[in-house]
Amino acid sequence: MFHTVTFLISIGLCLNWVIGKQLETLPRPTLWAVPSPVVTKGMDVTFSCQGHLGTDRFQLWMGGEIREERNASWGLAEFVFKNVDDMRDARSYSCRSGQGSFWSEPSDPLTLVVTGLLPKPTAGISPGYEMTPGSTVTISCQISSQVPLQEYNFALLEATNLEPLETKSPGGTKAVFSFLSVRAEDTGGYRCIYYKKTAPHRGSHPSLIVHLTVNGKLPKPSLWAQSGLMISQGANITLWCSRPKQSSFEEVTFILRKAETQQPLEHQTSADPWTGFLLPSVRPEDTGSYSCAYRERSSGGESEPSDILDLVVPGSLPRPSLIALPGLLVEPGIHVTLRCRLPPQTSFSDVTFSLLKVGSPLPLQSQSPAGTFAEFPLFSVRSQDAGNYSCVYHGRMVQHLVSETSNTLEIWVTDALPRPSLLSRPGSEMASGADVTLLCQGPSWAIRFLLYKEGDGKNLRSMDTIQDGAQFFLTHVTPQDSGNYICSYQFSNNGSLWTQHSDPLQIIVRGSVLGITLIVILSCVSFLLLCLLLLVCLRQGCISKGSLQGESHSIEMAKKRSRKPLVSIAEESQVLCYAQLNLQTLNNRKSNSMKEHPEPSFYATVSGN
Repeated sequence: MFHTVTFLISIGLCLNWVIGKQLETLPRPTLWAVPSPVVTKGMDVTFSCQGHLGTDRFQLWMGGEIREERNASWGLAEFVFKNVDDMRDARSYSCRSGQGSFWSEPSDPLTLVVTGLLPKPTAGISPGYEMTPGSTVTISCQISSQVPLQEYNFALLEATNLEPLETKSPGGTKAVFSFLSVRAEDTGGYRCIYYKKTAPHRGSHPSLIVHLTVNGKLPKPSLWAQSGLMISQGANITLWCSRPKQSSFEEVTFILRKAETQQPLEHQTSADPWTGFLLPSVRPEDTGSYSCAYRERSSGGESEPSDILDLVVPGSLPRPSLIALPGLLVEPGIHVTLRCRLPPQTSFSDVTFSLLKVGSPLPLQSQSPAGTFAEFPLFSVRSQDAGNYSCVYHGRMVQHLVSETSNTLEIWVTDALPRPSLLSRPGSEMASGADVTLLCQGPSWAIRFLLYKEGDGKNLRSMDTIQDGAQFFLTHVTPQDSGNYICSYQFSNNGSLWTQHSDPLQIIVRGSVLGITLIVILSCVSFLLLCLLLLVCLRQGCISKGSLQGESHSIEMAKKRSRKPLVSIAEESQVLCYAQLNLQTLNNRKSNSMKEHPEPSFYATVSGN
């Protein structure tokens, strides 16, 4: 019994370890280069790393070192190299994607080759340039005798964009690329290069183009819509038709067709490998299946049609309704159900519902239930699941009848809530006594807003709410109201669930201009009155020049008089008056020599009732 229990515990631990390792290992990402991993010196190149859905961190490795690391959404990151240099950039690269604390294994290596630094090779085709389907064709690439003997790799390239089609390492001066059973899709132009095996990977000039023609029906092109397959009424959409890269370079005529019509909708003549067909201001009648083809002008042969592209323009049927359970605002890990229901009294019973999300060109989910509604589950929602959702329905028997888009629901996950914003009206600087309105803006579903002033713990709860926000009124502000203000909003009745604060808004209240002006005016008036009083005193003789010059003598005389008062001290109720007699003023006929020595002033004490 003991051994059995031990064995079961060991199995359980093993399974737990295996499951843990599986969870810790993310799928290996894919790395590619645009326009090509083969570029000339000085060009720009972009490395794109595509990881598993949900990964948000990426690393680009060059050799055994990290060249660059960045965060990105939607599982895709781009690393742009400007003005590539052979010594610095012609290396081997790989990338890793990360989610949380886990990292994936490195992608397959991708070699960046910088061309134009070695003499061009010679390319040849055998047994001929024009072949029948199923034949075997070889394209050879020969190094010039002027090239120093080293270890080189050879690459067969598509002629127009130099995209590598095949790579070989023969160990000599010649490489042979074989097409065992050519098809019409192999028709086109080819080039080849050679480059150093070791870094830096310097490459040669591309060889001259060799053309291969495979008789038979031309290969089919591709048709796609850049803006998606579900288009709103009145929008413009461009359908792009692209012929195979290996097709000939001659000018061709592109043709756009719709399955419900007999005649082609539009023609475009171009020597480029693709062209665009514009459908302006689409309507529900434009819903349908589209395809394209191309026709060579020289031979008159037409290619096979492209795969069908189904374009949907909602609006032929009444709009459905959409609700979210348990609500629009949920915490991470919660299951959300989006229920799309047919409009009341509809005659359709056999329909297909589709769930749409803004930013996704294709419907996220589709269902054909037996009832009048469909439920679309969102399991264990994360911040990536936040967004705007809607739904449509269409009859399964009549595909071109599609309903209008339902009401849009904005789903929020609490770990991805937007920060509020705070602004001031009429501005952030004002004079004392003015009225200020602070506007805190947030989502429409916020139920409460709060205003703070940094430093004093002051807060004002919102009383007046407007659309997507709240207004806070500060009346008759003073310089004490200056400072930094921030706000937040509440998204549930739980008082502890507040969002992070807005960025601080600095309010500056300056002193009243009228008060400052009044103080300046009063100061000036006081100064002028003082000056005027002094001037009057001087003119009336209240202050004599002699008294000023004989100040010391007068003080001495006053001391002597203080010893012999003329009036009794006991007469405190009487008023004492003093008169100053200036002999110089009474005697104006004194000589000039006497004026230079003014006589002292004498004081007399007079008692009055």
